Amino acid sequence: MPRRFISLALCLGATLAQADVSDTLSASAVQLTGLTAPVELSRDRSGIVHVQARNEADLWFMQGFVHARDRLFQMDQYRRTASGTLAELLGTGALASDVQFRTIGLRRAAEKSLAALSPEALAALQAYARGVNAYIAAYPLPVQYRALELTQVAPWTPLDSVVIGKLFAAQLSLETDIDNTLALAAYQRAGAVAGFDGKALFFDDLNRVAPLDTASTLPDATQRPPRAYGGPHRPRAAQGAAVADDVDRLASRWREQLRRVPALRGITQRDHRAGSNLWAVSGRYTASGRPLIANDKHLSLTAPGVWYPIGLSVSGAAGAPLQAVGDSFAGVPMLLGGYTRDIAWGSTNSLFDVTDTYQERLVPDASSPSGLSSVYKGQLEPVIPIPQTYRANRPGDGVPDNLVTVPAGGDIPPVTLIVPRHGPVVQFDATTGSALTLQWAGAGPTREVDALMRIIRATTVNEFKAALQFFDVGAQNWIVADGRGDLGYFTSGEVPVREDLQAGFVNGLPPHFIRNGQGGNEWLPVRNPQPQQALPYEVLPFSELPQIVNPPAGFLVNGNNDPLGVTFDNNPFDETRPGGGIYYLSFNFNDSTGLRAGQITARLKEVLARRRVRFEDMQSIQADSTIRDAQLLLPHLLRAFDRARRPGALPALAALAAQPGLAEAAGRLRRWDYTSPTGLTEGWDADKPAGRQPSAESVRASVAATLYNLWRSRLAANTVDRVVGGAGLPVPDAGPLLIALGHLLESFPQNAGRGASGLDFFPVAGVTAAEDRRDIVLLQSLADALTLAASDTFKPAFGNSTNQADYRWGLLHRVEFRSELGAPFTLPSPGSVYPPPLSGRAGIPVDGSYQTVDVAGFEPRAAKPDDFISRHSASQRLVAEFAPWGTSRVENVWPGGLSEQPGGVGYARYLKDWLGNEAVPLRLQGSESVERFRP
Repeated sequence: MPRRFISLALCLGATLAQADVSDTLSASAVQLTGLTAPVELSRDRSGIVHVQARNEADLWFMQGFVHARDRLFQMDQYRRTASGTLAELLGTGALASDVQFRTIGLRRAAEKSLAALSPEALAALQAYARGVNAYIAAYPLPVQYRALELTQVAPWTPLDSVVIGKLFAAQLSLETDIDNTLALAAYQRAGAVAGFDGKALFFDDLNRVAPLDTASTLPDATQRPPRAYGGPHRPRAAQGAAVADDVDRLASRWREQLRRVPALRGITQRDHRAGSNLWAVSGRYTASGRPLIANDKHLSLTAPGVWYPIGLSVSGAAGAPLQAVGDSFAGVPMLLGGYTRDIAWGSTNSLFDVTDTYQERLVPDASSPSGLSSVYKGQLEPVIPIPQTYRANRPGDGVPDNLVTVPAGGDIPPVTLIVPRHGPVVQFDATTGSALTLQWAGAGPTREVDALMRIIRATTVNEFKAALQFFDVGAQNWIVADGRGDLGYFTSGEVPVREDLQAGFVNGLPPHFIRNGQGGNEWLPVRNPQPQQALPYEVLPFSELPQIVNPPAGFLVNGNNDPLGVTFDNNPFDETRPGGGIYYLSFNFNDSTGLRAGQITARLKEVLARRRVRFEDMQSIQADSTIRDAQLLLPHLLRAFDRARRPGALPALAALAAQPGLAEAAGRLRRWDYTSPTGLTEGWDADKPAGRQPSAESVRASVAATLYNLWRSRLAANTVDRVVGGAGLPVPDAGPLLIALGHLLESFPQNAGRGASGLDFFPVAGVTAAEDRRDIVLLQSLADALTLAASDTFKPAFGNSTNQADYRWGLLHRVEFRSELGAPFTLPSPGSVYPPPLSGRAGIPVDGSYQTVDVAGFEPRAAKPDDFISRHSASQRLVAEFAPWGTSRVENVWPGGLSEQPGGVGYARYLKDWLGNEAVPLRLQGSESVERFRP
């Protein structure tokens, strides 16, 4: 147990004995300083708190109070993470996080945004902060603070709410361009020595942007194929671009530093970045005649969960009527998804490219306040220093509130350096003068709080669209349905226009690599200001972002995939803007494979071919555990097995097919329906709660899912990872890896397994025919999967068994809800309200897999039992059948509960519903357990 949590066990008994504060409040009115009128809190039958106020100031005040009552420690952890003061809470282990977040400057960005908000938004933040502080002043601190030997917490401020918004915006949109740069540089160097094309290895073989599945939001919604894009196969100027050695060193160092920061995991490992599904069906194609929308946001699985469902209503002469319910962030007022009397809405991440990392040259300059200046087009520009002092808590020493100052030195810098043209210096080599700076749209004065205020008041699709023009960073795909029956899809976010792309070419390396910061690659200064524009740069007009109202096809789908089809030709730089210039949104999107969107689209088309869509159909699709990439890759394995069994097959190939267990495994995979149930009594499946015996059919599918996932892992090891990783070169992330494997197999008749680089990805010594080499690798990967399953490595799961019937998917695939404080806050864990269902094993067995619709992702290269544990999945599952004036049917569910206190009411209230893909009604008002508050 980490030393900083030694006292946690001592607090546990008190924690479990302590009821939620919400249970101790009297039924009579409780006086709260800061209220202006009486307020009621009620719960509906789903346990969701509803705030009923007479004016908006009191509404936001009480939302802050309720958030603090159930999630104060989570809120404090969020604001400290974003502000770079997390070590003051958790101890010295969080200093690496603090250094990075102070360097990136989310608190500095939040200060700019706070100043740019409307008076109305600022008033809401102030009222919210007063509500949080009213709770802090009147009630004891959560038990987590005792575990950390802290007796006080800083008052809440409006800036704290804004910086939390910046944190989530960064996790959704910030990129570093490090891995692309390092991989291309390594491939170029190796190719020059070994005689292969390093650029082609990157752009055409291993980091393709053309998806596996060509489902695409607007082409499918409009029933029109994507345009046939022309142009070069890759950015023309990138052909001659190279990566300097000093940039390589700085990028490598920064990557290692970022990997020590859990809150930036999705930025450094693209496959762990937040994703989501959304889709909608027009009322003319639904059984009820009302529009249906579905949305499940894929975020880290934490305890407590990310979302806090809440109802908000204002009535009376003091304020305009407002009635809404949905998902909120603890620490931020308003809602980010849900429904009102007039609209229902949801969102997914779109990952527009709004970040550039630049290579700079810094030189000594006595006239500069930092003693350094950057060189831009031959001119010196002063670098600005921001002094820093880091402090850390020392839990475990028995001294309350013992915060010590950490001396500067080593990885603790005394200052943050800012190059005003671009942003903070994230790496600097004083010997060479080389530096890296980070320019991010979120560093500017953005106004997402204003957007949320306008969304919650919107009454039509058009008003919702107008509100989105204030959602400046953390770009999203949005769906909305209104009481008129209109259905809208919009994307949001201010996307900078780069000077070279607007001129019609790529200057040096494209924007998803580290770029030259000494001129030629700038974000253009604003020349054509857009309505409601926030950033001081030229941005794409809102009209150029993907959007549609009332799609002709009657449905629309987005699963973080390419909404336009601009990547289908493997080149995101060959479409032209209206009036000229390259139209560029992103080099690839959150789900570059397109697999989730493809499966959702296929399911919708299947239903629509037979009948109108029902509410339950939407929920069934959310629970879909079909492994879609298996439909693309597995036929190649089965054809290889059949070919190996034919008379006259190559002896080595025939011998492989005759290995013990191989024919059985191939037969199981041939009969498989591509679903991924747990196959366990203890497992949770979409059609079976834990505790019920799985059917024989479910067990067969479970075993096949295990075999496929192990085979896919070994196929990656025996192809891409062997050829590239075996040479000491970087290997692609999970999404590009699957795209590369699919492309190599599908293009085999033309390319015989060789990439555009000239490398053979199916190498087998002594075998002449390319088809034989391919099939040997495919079958050897299955043999390796069986060997691995029976090995000591997998003994904790399968006990060295060679009986394939024992290879149940749920013994590998599990979910875990982590807390920074460990047990008993982590779920499941010994001593928690939900102990581990598998003896000696972490996590809860669930169905699903990598990029299934009901996602529970893991690394497809998984080679150990615990590699299959998923720690990001659906953070909520909303389905809404929208009708005006409170007659909608809306259901949602969350992985956990409302309270962050183990043993408290609502701590894990929704966990079993979430595990079983069940949902609870989401009502516009509560009717039970009324609590009253007065000024």
